[in-house]
Amino acid sequence: MMSNPNNGTNNNNDNDFDEHTNEVLRTSSLSIVVVGASGDLAKKKTYPSLFALFKDKLLPSNTKLWGYARSKSTDADFRNKIRPYLEESAKKAGGTPAQITSFLDSCFYQSGPSYGDIPSYRALSKSIQEYEASLTKNQKNRLFYFAIPPNVFGETGVAIKQTCMTSGKNNWTRLIVEKPFGRDLESFEELNATLSKHFHEEHLYRIDHYLGKEMVQNLHVLRFANTWFERCWNADNIQCVLLTFKEPFGTEGRGGYFDQYGIIRDILQNHLLQVLTLMCMEAPSVLEGPRAGKAIRDAKVAVLNAIVPIELEDCVLGQYEGYADDPTITNKQTNCPTYCLMKVKIRTPRWQGVPIFLRAGKAMNEKKAEMRIQFKDAPASEYLFQGLDCPRNELVMRLQPNEAVYMKTNVKSPGFTAQPIQTELEVNYDARFFKGSAKCNPDAYTRLIFDVLRGKQSAFVRDDELRRAWELFTPVLHRIENENIQPQIYKQGSRGPDSADTFLSQYYKRNEQYVYNTNTPESSSIPKSVSTDTVKTANIVSSSKPTKKKPILKNKKDLCDIGLMGLAVMGQNFALNMADHGFRVAVGNRSPAKVTTTVERAKAEGNLPIVGCMSVAELIGSLKKPRRVVILVQAGKPVDDTIAQLSQYMEKDDIIIDGGNEWYPNSVRRAATLKEEGIRFLGMGISGGEEGARYGPALMPGGPRSAYEACAKIFEKCAATTKAYGPCTGYLGPIGSGNYVKMVHNGIEYGDMQLIAEVYDVCKSLLRMSNAEIAATFLSWNTGDELNSYLMEITCTILKKDDDRGRRGQVLDYILDKTGMKGTGRWTVQEAAERSVPIPTITAALDGRFLSGRKEERVEAELALNGPASSNEKVSSSTRARILEDLRQALFASKVCSYAQGMSLIQTASAEFDWNIPLAECARIWMGGCIIRAKLLLPILKAYESNPTLNNLMMDPLYFRNALNKSQNAWRRVVAYAVTHGIAVPAIGASLTYYDSYRRGRLPANLTQAQRDYFGSHTYKRTDNTSDEACHTIWSDTHYDKSNKPSSSSKTTKKYNKPSYSSEFELDDGEMLA
Repeated sequence: MMSNPNNGTNNNNDNDFDEHTNEVLRTSSLSIVVVGASGDLAKKKTYPSLFALFKDKLLPSNTKLWGYARSKSTDADFRNKIRPYLEESAKKAGGTPAQITSFLDSCFYQSGPSYGDIPSYRALSKSIQEYEASLTKNQKNRLFYFAIPPNVFGETGVAIKQTCMTSGKNNWTRLIVEKPFGRDLESFEELNATLSKHFHEEHLYRIDHYLGKEMVQNLHVLRFANTWFERCWNADNIQCVLLTFKEPFGTEGRGGYFDQYGIIRDILQNHLLQVLTLMCMEAPSVLEGPRAGKAIRDAKVAVLNAIVPIELEDCVLGQYEGYADDPTITNKQTNCPTYCLMKVKIRTPRWQGVPIFLRAGKAMNEKKAEMRIQFKDAPASEYLFQGLDCPRNELVMRLQPNEAVYMKTNVKSPGFTAQPIQTELEVNYDARFFKGSAKCNPDAYTRLIFDVLRGKQSAFVRDDELRRAWELFTPVLHRIENENIQPQIYKQGSRGPDSADTFLSQYYKRNEQYVYNTNTPESSSIPKSVSTDTVKTANIVSSSKPTKKKPILKNKKDLCDIGLMGLAVMGQNFALNMADHGFRVAVGNRSPAKVTTTVERAKAEGNLPIVGCMSVAELIGSLKKPRRVVILVQAGKPVDDTIAQLSQYMEKDDIIIDGGNEWYPNSVRRAATLKEEGIRFLGMGISGGEEGARYGPALMPGGPRSAYEACAKIFEKCAATTKAYGPCTGYLGPIGSGNYVKMVHNGIEYGDMQLIAEVYDVCKSLLRMSNAEIAATFLSWNTGDELNSYLMEITCTILKKDDDRGRRGQVLDYILDKTGMKGTGRWTVQEAAERSVPIPTITAALDGRFLSGRKEERVEAELALNGPASSNEKVSSSTRARILEDLRQALFASKVCSYAQGMSLIQTASAEFDWNIPLAECARIWMGGCIIRAKLLLPILKAYESNPTLNNLMMDPLYFRNALNKSQNAWRRVVAYAVTHGIAVPAIGASLTYYDSYRRGRLPANLTQAQRDYFGSHTYKRTDNTSDEACHTIWSDTHYDKSNKPSSSSKTTKKYNKPSYSSEFELDDGEMLA
């Protein structure tokens, strides 16, 4: 029985929705007042949610609704205004036109000059009382929904308290209050004091709609109804937790409002923090029943009290490029963050040492809200699988889009390899529970409003939760504002600031190869080592082809030559590049604002022929046949999503070109799927950065030759061009080959950058040269043929650039020595391991980036670990000149090794996958437009033209063999000089080691093989035996086997067959357990 809420008590505020509660709702009357009824929130969320309850008969039969706002309107006009929103909602959640009309007949409207106007509320109260007087029902309840800004909560609450409270023993009045609940601790306390003065906590339902989402409410059941779940839910098993909210669009006209709050207040301090408390709380005493509201919220407050106050140093702040261009933002120098990655620490036994990340951003690469728990590495996996990558397990609870729970689980790779790959054990709610049904999952607002009717407060925010939340966040928010902390600029449509990924990578290990397949109930990543045929069989595809849709057709005279989807900076620039060369380009994007921006850029840059399309259907309908569409979106899932959208409108022989940095098996997988629909697919690497995309990149396409030839005219016009060797593009081979060549290109780029950095370090640290002196030296080297390159050119510019924030010296000296990466270098090293191709220069470069990321460890080690005694002795000018010449030769020789390793990897993969990639063509394409363009590529081109099957570039008799022989002494002096003085030159040293290992006819591998034979009976081959026989030596008495005991005259057996060990298990690489 509910008592009168006017006295501040409610003994049954958490009644279960049992038969008694159902009966109470059925036999009562309900008056609902939506304050702020003319606003977007009311029209888009509140009224559609109330209609959903109405059409499912979950509102009392005697329910009337009043809207209150400042704008004047009649009841009929108001109903017409909200009808379209109800009709749109009915398409998704069900509802007939008759039900909509019936619901609207119960809706009325009251206007007032302000939200606290007492006479207007008296008139509203009179209407409610007249309605209630006409009923014979015993219980008469009132619900007020505050869809208004927080600055008018106070006056609205006062007006309601004075005029509209219900009376009677069993009647209740409840207020639903929307966020934001203040903007810092002080404003919250002021707001809370005003409401608390007139209402008890039992009256107030502070709504955070995330607490009404299926997956968030599911946390209670997942955690406490599954034995396995709670047992692994602790610091012993969990590596880190990541709560993410992403939107693919910016403020889009709401910048004026957003700029007052920012992403931290808008998302992290409320939505994500609320989810965190439910994930991390200890088990409450009860989850359902009258005491559940208090028990659950007490447990949440305990988590909040254990959180360490947020520090700015644990945050990465970002602002998307062009944010301040929103005309509603008045402060064009705003430092308002639109992105934040925040590390949270909880001091409890369960969570001590587990980093928990809150991440939210606008104008990002996808729409997503999820809870992601990454578990620790499988014990000893690096030994059990002989160094093969064994990705970490993850439990993912996706809130949107398409609510689902899935566990990223490792399974065996299809085919002959035992490499672990990741797939999902998944429950998709729509597919599992609503497939083939007219029913759907109720949305968050519908659930929460229904909870209010039932008096259930467990999914609403209590005042002490908010107080503690603001205590945690207010200091860092004030510091950002008071100290004018500047966010890092990130590109629209990206993952956010690069430094955020770098920061996160210290704790969270991202599986770059994993792709969540949204087209099937289950999905699979493709292993790094599989062949083209294996990839096709490994792909899990739907047995039924997707339903084709009709594009919006244009007049033939208006058709475009090519389309482009994905209008981040690279996409915009490549579209403008194609249009600049006379091709008519149709452009599209998930966020329509970028389409408009691109069209405006096209007009400003010479009225270029770019046609903006606001839908995929329009874009496909705007193209000549066969249709050609370039995709330039984030690698992975966004590519799959975009292909799915495009292909449903495309026909046989149409062409999709993916121009992103993509892992080659993904391209093979996509090509195989699209081939079933007759759609041709090209995977094309694009190098040259933003400037290259606009004015001429290097293009590396791979796929069906017919598809390339259909696009060749466009590619050749838009690519960079060299006078002697033409456009920097050309057909490289079947699908996967273009992505592979681009991947290796990026690996060589890693090596080249690391080599230059090491020479810079020697010049700076040992030769005591200034930035200007190093720039002058590099500039002189860049005039010759050996070291002339784009990377040397930009390095000279970087070295001379004065600090852009007014500090003394160059900006280079203020850049943190932690290098970011996007993953292609890692792919290259992984691929080399799979193909058994040594690439030590590129591997050293990748290791250098990994080590740079351990900044805190390095700073600590600098104080603890000794190096050679430092010397302040000044280097003479003659000595400096000699060392600089040695450095020049060492840089050249090492650079040759980097190219030799990259070419060797391409050659090996090409032979294994039957791609027939012409290495001379790779060198020709790289000669212009791309990041590794250099004069050195000319002799590389000539080397492979002269001998297309050249095993190693170092053996080229035309140039490189002699050049390396001449440089090797200087090369050795540089390594010795650096090592003697304690300066790490990992890439230069690795290059020299590669050279020395390759030039030696005999290596100490004989000892390694003997060791393997000793402990694992792995056998070996003898140098004095020309046959292919395997030999094994009985190295000691412990190696005897009764069934295979050698004669006393010999300890070596030929044609050796390993004995079958009945009581032993043989492990990889020979270890044996009794």
